Amino acid sequence: MKAPVLIAALLFALALAQCLYYYGQLPDPMASHFGAGGQANAWSSRVEFFSVYLGVTLFTQIVILGLAFLLVRIPDRLFNLPNRDYWLMPERRQATLAYIQRQMGWSAAAVMVLMLVSLQLVIRANLSGGGQMETGWLWPLLGLFIAAMLAIPIRIVKRFSRR
Repeated sequence: MKAPVLIAALLFALALAQCLYYYGQLPDPMASHFGAGGQANAWSSRVEFFSVYLGVTLFTQIVILGLAFLLVRIPDRLFNLPNRDYWLMPERRQATLAYIQRQMGWSAAAVMVLMLVSLQLVIRANLSGGGQMETGWLWPLLGLFIAAMLAIPIRIVKRFSRR
């Protein structure tokens, strides 16, 4: 699980750097919410916006990665896994949980990519002064994110369906 956790941590550090770099350049109040067409429809102070952004981002990472680390403490009977008894036998349990933890780590990294790009789009909309978000990147990114979030459980089920 080391690689995806390291990548998620580096992406979080990049989000912090992004916040620090742009904070002073943005208007106060700033557009903080946008409709489906990209038009700003809510505003907040910079402090409020970045506090919420960083709080939600940190909370999301703690929940995903925290659950991944807690997997080893979950009783086997609580796992909903194909062929659970086979894959959680003592000789396979560690490798099984390590695989699931890696997938959860990749989920955390995918969430960070979505958060970083979304923040950059909000920043660009505010720096342009028009309050219009460029949605050209957002919809394909959301599609890729949804595909990744669907692919991870599919990969887990596919891997553990066979013995």
